[in-house]
Order: sequence, then C-alpha cells, then structure tokens
Amino acid sequence: MSAPGLTSPIRKETFENLQLNAGMFIKNFDYSSIADAAALKTALVAAITSGESIIGATRGGGSFVCTRDIRTPEADGRRYGFVGDKFVDAVDGYLSTTIIEMTAERVADAFGSATVTVSGKKTTIRVKTAIGEDDYLTNLCWIGDLADGRLVLICLYNALNTADFNLTFTDKGEGMLPVEFHAHQDDVNDYDYAPFEIVYFEPDGTAATITVTSAEGTNVGSTKLTTTNVLSSGQKYVYKVGDASTAPTIGYREEPDYTWTEWDGSSDIAVGTSADAKKATVAVINSSNKVLKTGSVTLDVKTA
Repeated sequence: MSAPGLTSPIRKETFENLQLNAGMFIKNFDYSSIADAAALKTALVAAITSGESIIGATRGGGSFVCTRDIRTPEADGRRYGFVGDKFVDAVDGYLSTTIIEMTAERVADAFGSATVTVSGKKTTIRVKTAIGEDDYLTNLCWIGDLADGRLVLICLYNALNTADFNLTFTDKGEGMLPVEFHAHQDDVNDYDYAPFEIVYFEPDGTAATITVTSAEGTNVGSTKLTTTNVLSSGQKYVYKVGDASTAPTIGYREEPDYTWTEWDGSSDIAVGTSADAKKATVAVINSSNKVLKTGSVTLDVKTA
C-alpha cells in the first residue's frame, strides 16, 4: 500500500468516524444500564413506538453548543499567555432544533414553564409566570449515528428551553417551532463538571480470530510470536499474558487498558521465564484503539 499524501489527514478509519444524518431527540431518557449500540437501538425503538418521550419530528437537524467564559487575569509584567493562567468562570451547554410536531406535550416543553390540563376532549396549555423545579426535564438527549455502526449520545441534565416561544406557520407548509434547551446543575455546590455528557456506544459483535504461534526467543525469558495476520493502515498489535489455564479475553471494539502491551509484530517479547507454558492473547486494534481481532497462544519461552 502506498503512503498517504503528506498533506492529507484522511485514513481508512476517517470514513468510519463520520457522523451521519440528523439523529433524534429524546427526553427523560434513562440510559445508565445500556451497554452497547444494539441495546441503545432497542431502547430507542421502544421510545419511538410509544411516542411518550421523543421530542418528535424535527426539521433542519440540530446543533449542540458548549460555550465557556474563560478569564485570563492581567498582571504587571505579563507579556505572554502561559499554561495555568486561564480560569473558567462558567460553562453552558445547549441543544437546539426545530420541532414540527405540535402535540400539547411538545408545545408545553417548548414554553419551558407551562401546565397542561385535559378536560374531556379539550386540552388547555397555560404559561406560568415562574419556573419551578418540576419544569426542568430530567434530561434531554440527542442520539446520532456514526458510519461504523456506533451511536453517539449527547445528554443535557436538567434541560429547559430558554428560547422565546416562536411558532411560525405558512400556507402550504408546516408549523415550525425552534427550541434551545440549556443544561443546568442539580445544585449550587456542583462545580467539578458541566451538566452534560457525551457518550459513545460501540456496536455489538464478535472479534475476528487470528492465528498466533510461539517459539523460544533469542534471549532467556523471551518468546518469539508469529501470526499470519496482516495489519491494515492504522492498525497495531497489543498482547497480554494470562496464566497456564486461561488466556486473557477482550471484547470486540473494547479498548485495551494499561495491562496490555504494544507489540510491533516481529520483535521478540520479554515475558520472563515464569511465563513459559502460560497462555497469552494478541489483539489487533485500530487507530481508535478498538479491538477488531484476537488470537490466543500457549507461550514457549526460552528458560535457559
């Protein structure tokens, strides 16, 4: 494979990391027990089917913005900026979109502080002059697709629409209601993190299997691993030694922690004589440090 152009950052993985389409908005969504993209999709299908927690159809996509008020104190003799001279006074995170479904619940959420009263076949919305704790949504989440099957979720805690209510309607068109929900802290003592988070959910699946063999290395305490696998651009190997009966395991698209060691694919590995006959696992990871393939082997270590 020829080397990529030196002025281009494009790699094979570039197209896996693209965010696609407009995604969807959902409120009061508990995703704490959801472990991967497949489970998240199942939960979203249930939410869409019930219609209870989705914000509804939108137009023009949406946006997430995080603004920070950063202050740099002035002092006599200061000529340059330096590491440690910046202070964050405030952080604001908000999601905005345009809603085109005009149900009473959607309209009430857009007002930010309103009551909905149902009497027979009549539903009445009234705007309150004060904002109470129960007017904040527990959360507002946006979920979007990535090209490689992952899902990305942006969640605002204690979300409230702070934009003016501005419903526009046209002939031969649909009513449109822009909203801008802002995140809020639970209490005045929570200063460590901003009241929102971004979560990536990996797709479910099984890592492909590679064949790995082991022979005594050149030096005492070393082993020479070989594999028939051929790395693609941006990929590399990592390995981990287990015990005599169990090889280390790691799931598809999991990210290896510090207990895994990088291997260049050809050099002997110094594992120590005590590792002889123990089992090891070699994993292929992509440029995002996600596991794609794995293979296990019983180590043959030079002991004398």
